[in-house]
Amino acid sequence: MMRLTRLADRMRQSNFSWRQPSTTLEIRGIGLYKVALVGTHGVNKTTIAYELAGVLKRKGRTVELLTEIARECPFPLNEQATREAYQWIIARQVQLEIEKAPRADVLVCDRSVLDNFAYYARRYGNEGEEAEALALYCRSWMRTYDLLVRLPVTEAPAPDGFRSTDAAFQREIDMLCDELFETNYTQMTRPSYIRSSLSASEIAESVLG
Repeated sequence: MMRLTRLADRMRQSNFSWRQPSTTLEIRGIGLYKVALVGTHGVNKTTIAYELAGVLKRKGRTVELLTEIARECPFPLNEQATREAYQWIIARQVQLEIEKAPRADVLVCDRSVLDNFAYYARRYGNEGEEAEALALYCRSWMRTYDLLVRLPVTEAPAPDGFRSTDAAFQREIDMLCDELFETNYTQMTRPSYIRSSLSASEIAESVLG
């Protein structure tokens, strides 16, 4: 974990100056508002992402929803995950965010690239050319989000036929997310960062201002 902290320090040093985040929705043509629900698995990110998209649509906004990329990954995941699997997930996440961005006022993402990187770091570590390059790329891409909402662990992951139900695995990813998010983002950074058990309606209020 200490090595990941040192990597986080290096990533912070590589950042450009932050600008203050938007406090109101930027309408398409002026700019997209992009929100990501982040954190470990089994914390209801997917459910809240769908609910948030629905709330925003009912308020008259056009919305694109990016569901969890890992579910369409052609490579093994969980304890059998390969380096290629994580590289594919992160690359695919960026690709779809780029494709969906012009279509809506708000893009709701079930995960960001950085919590996807946490799974890579848990399995393969965070030192070496590949890991550091991937981490720096993810950190750079994080500047494209406006709001990160980190949902806390409230219970062990329920079986869904996809993610591991190992509670220790869930906690390890949560701790890695502490290192990656808590040391770099606050409500005053770009992206703005909130760690709380918020409902979809509460998140929508933050998006709409």
